[in-house]
Amino acid sequence: MADVTLRDIDPLLLERIRRLSVARGWTQEQTCMALLEQGLFASEHEVRSGFENPEVDVLSEAIQALHALPAGSDL
Repeated sequence: MADVTLRDIDPLLLERIRRLSVARGWTQEQTCMALLEQGLFASEHEVRSGFENPEVDVLSEAIQALHALPAGSDL
């Protein structure tokens, strides 16, 4: 797994992470991984809200196709 470095973290946020790791008995690395996973799941759920998997797949493919267009192209 790749290392992740976070810079310029708000001291209050860092303290909240530290308190959670102490409360759970986790290392700060374990705590950050759990928080990233939970945040990612929540964000994915928010994006998927109201869509079924096939609709999300089609929407993702359409977005990828748009990103593949050269800059300044007319549709």
